[in-house]
Formats: sequence, C-alpha cells, structure tokens
Amino acid sequence: MKTIIKVVYWVFGIIAVLVIIGYIIPKSYKVERVNYIKSKPLTIYGLASNFKLWHLWVAWTKEVDTTAVFEINGEPAMVGTSWKWDGKDLGNGELVLSKLIPGQIVAYDLAFDKGKYRSKGAIIIENLGDSCKVSWIDEGDLGYNPINRYMGLFMDKMMGPDFEKGLAKMKLRAEARNSWPEIFEVTVPAQTVILVVDSAGPKDYEKVMGKAYGDLYGFLHENKLIQQGDPFSTYIRWDSVTQFSVLKICIPVEKAEKGKGRVQVESTREHKGVKAIYFGPYSKMEPAYMALASYIKDTDKVEDGGPSEVYINNPMTEKDTAKWETHIIFPVK
Repeated sequence: MKTIIKVVYWVFGIIAVLVIIGYIIPKSYKVERVNYIKSKPLTIYGLASNFKLWHLWVAWTKEVDTTAVFEINGEPAMVGTSWKWDGKDLGNGELVLSKLIPGQIVAYDLAFDKGKYRSKGAIIIENLGDSCKVSWIDEGDLGYNPINRYMGLFMDKMMGPDFEKGLAKMKLRAEARNSWPEIFEVTVPAQTVILVVDSAGPKDYEKVMGKAYGDLYGFLHENKLIQQGDPFSTYIRWDSVTQFSVLKICIPVEKAEKGKGRVQVESTREHKGVKAIYFGPYSKMEPAYMALASYIKDTDKVEDGGPSEVYINNPMTEKDTAKWETHIIFPVK
C-alpha cells in the first residue's frame, strides 16, 4: 500500500512539475525561414498574393494529400480573400489575406482545426537590388493552457521544413519568370467599336493594319465620332504554322449608329481577362503570349475567345520600336 501511495505521489509530483514548467514556457512562438531569390519584388509578390498560384510553390498540395479539397473565395491580391482546405492528412484550415503592400508584404490570418488554433503569418519581400530577401514568418499566441505551450516547442520543427520547401519552390518559379512581362487579371468593359474584319499573313500585317486603320479613322472623322480608348485588334482565327490570321481591327468610340462599306459597328461584351504589358516591336511578341498561356494554365483558367492587342503608341509618330507599348489581353473564365 505504501508503495502505491509513493507511486501516486510521484505521478502527481511529476504532473505538478510539468504544469509549472508549462506555465514557465513562453506563451508565444515564432517560426521563420529565409531564402534569397533573384527576381523582381512584384514577381515574388504576384506568386505570394494570389492563392490560385500557391499550388505552384507551397508544400501543402494534392501531391501530399490526395484527399484534400481546396477552396478559394475572393479575388487575387485582395484583403479578405481566403484559401480553405480539408483533407485526411492536411487536416482542415483557412488562410485569409489581412494586409497587402505590393512588392513588400503579404500578411494573413491562419486558423487550423475549425479555428481552434490561430496564428498570424507574413511573407516579407526586401529588395536587395538584383535579388530579394524573402522571409516567411508565422507567429502565434498559445494562451495559458500548458499543453498548448508544450506544443509551441515543436512548432518550428513542424512548420519550418514546409516553409523551407515552399521558399525553395518559390525561388524556382520566380526566377523562371524573370523574362515575363507584367501580368494582371482585369475586367474589360463593354465598348462600342467601329471595326474592319480582314486577314493577314506574316508578310503583309503592316499593310493590312495600315489600310484598315486608314479606313477606320477616315470613317471616324467623316462622321464626327469621338474616340473612346486606344485602338486594338482581336484575333478570330490563328494558324500557328502558317501564322495566317483573321482578325477584327477596331477603334472604340463613344457611340456610332451604323457602318459604311467594310467599316462595321459592334458592341463588345464585358469580360474578365488576363493582360500582359509588352514593350517592343510587334514582330517579337511571342514570349509575352507564351507567358500569358503559362499564367492561364497555372491559375486553372479557361480561354474564352481570341486574344486582343491594344496599341498604346502610334507607330507613325513613335519611331523607337523599343518604346512601343502593347497590352495583350486573353479573355478568360
């Protein structure tokens, strides 16, 4: 009996010591990992602020847990947008964007197990000239529960390796995008346009476009129309082998009743799009198109019509082709 009592005392004594130590252990934790990425701050920010791109670099994907279901609510790079997941191995959780400074900070609130465990995280981007220091931080308050405080001792080992893997994959993705133009997700408004439908091959684009815009601007001035935006062309059909295309060559106007000859009037629809800003001669836009195609694939979007090229400069007055600015827009859904 005395032996049993001694054992009970020892057990209670050990428990008491563990509880006391639990209250001494810090009630907060911080996990931090750093990597150096040779890329532009906005490129890194684009990967970090758009949950639709997180599957490209974070460690928590379907490759890790095939049962996981992911859900995104909200628009990319907007405070309040959330990324939820639920899986057998990954468990359930939610990330909500809480603070965004383009090219500098992507901060979020993190909750696990239906909100039982909460923390705050941030990806901080510091521009070092030709590269960036990228820090991934997660901090949490464990409260006064000694069991939670003991868990805090293991948070660095639990989360740290995933942060390291994520930053390493982000480095690969961001550095591969160094040659990409700036890419944005946009909403293209409905417009009234005057247009000419024509076709062109690789040797006669300049001639076809010049004649079409000559007809369009002649019609615009003859009918005293008011131009309402930059001229653009939309590709209806495109043959990647022969580089032969059928396209609509357009000028947005405030309003127009009807066309004349080959000049038509049309109302375009509002639609979502992915836009790249390209600088250079028209003959060298292929890499920008390829970057847009990769972005559309990476974000699981679907093309919803032919691409458009919006011509910001007038090549007749701006002779330096390096300054020619073109916005390439793919309609998506």
